[in-house]
Amino acid sequence: MAFLLIFPKGGIKIAGIPLTWGYLGLALFFCWFPLALLFGKSAPVRKIRLVIPALLVPFQLLVWMALLTNGTGDMGFAISLITTFFFIPWMLVLVLGIHLDRIDLAFLFRLIRIGVFLVSVYGIFLFFYRLRTGTFIEIPYLTVNAGDVGGLEDKYINRGGVFKLISTYNNGNIYGVSILTLLPLYTWLERSTARHLVVKFSLLLTLSRTVWAGLILHEILHRLYVKGISGRALALLLTSLLLVAAGLWYAIDLMGWNMAFLFDRRLGGRIGQFRALENATVFPQTEFLAILEIVYLSVLHNFGILGLGAFLLGMGAPVLLHLAGVLPFARTQYKRSLAAGLLIYLFVANSDGALLFIPVMVFYWFVVSLLLSSNTSFEGLHARSKPAEHSGSLPGPHNLRPAAQR
Repeated sequence: MAFLLIFPKGGIKIAGIPLTWGYLGLALFFCWFPLALLFGKSAPVRKIRLVIPALLVPFQLLVWMALLTNGTGDMGFAISLITTFFFIPWMLVLVLGIHLDRIDLAFLFRLIRIGVFLVSVYGIFLFFYRLRTGTFIEIPYLTVNAGDVGGLEDKYINRGGVFKLISTYNNGNIYGVSILTLLPLYTWLERSTARHLVVKFSLLLTLSRTVWAGLILHEILHRLYVKGISGRALALLLTSLLLVAAGLWYAIDLMGWNMAFLFDRRLGGRIGQFRALENATVFPQTEFLAILEIVYLSVLHNFGILGLGAFLLGMGAPVLLHLAGVLPFARTQYKRSLAAGLLIYLFVANSDGALLFIPVMVFYWFVVSLLLSSNTSFEGLHARSKPAEHSGSLPGPHNLRPAAQR
């Protein structure tokens, strides 16, 4: 939690490729798993935790075929692609998921609440510190990669002399997309309205139209899907949207621009990515370079129509299974908040999904892993949670202990 959520960019570079402490920790944890099995540790795996990664296999096969047949022009992004789709899903859904099914979630969720709030507060502080002093605070190996020290201003974070809020993520869009994925869960966990406003204010200060659109979608999903449609929910949604609109006006005015900024015909320089629709092929036929901002068009360009279909299947399956009521406790606010986080990411991927950048996909698959979990200990964590429902039955109070204690 410390090195993935709070200090995701802390680490070093090897041959120009970033090695972060959080990803190193995941790798070590993954290596522990086969050793634990070798020494007789129990690792009960529910079938659904095998089904979801299995649905990624068609896309993985197409990726391997493309890399072996067409090659790559950027080894760093190729390694990131392999890490993102071959290592992280199995690590988060299967290896970590085994533990998520049986631990008491209270401590984990406390860490999430603290972590999201801390990076938001630090991000706001750093934003205004840079605005006032003209410099960033950089702590090598912790808030920035040791290989990136002194290079923050070279990143795409400058909005006409006003720099985006980047917190410890070194990039406004990466920060925004990451926190948006966790935001519905955070909103469900955190009862303080003031803290909600702090986190959302930090997202407004990313000065990213993509993040702003994601924040608006969050307000809609939170009020009408997670909470359930009611007159009160509609009134609160209207209030939330008015607050977001006021925040957008403030952010745009801060940059010295006008509302035309929201309707840029060139889509922030992304308009050229639509050429993928004109040149689409069934199978991958081009050298792999990167997954660009508009994720779906970039996947289509790199891996063809079959690749895009396989990608949508693998990424969208958890949400579809949740909406179909197949996953445990699908009707609870807790599980709806997790599904909302995934939906928000899949939506913002139409503009800037930051797919290959640390730590976006870690959060996506972590939320997927929680969505798949049958752990009932979440029930005692939030007084406003609706009763858990699964297969038409309600677990009694005597069954709400952590699975490890049953």
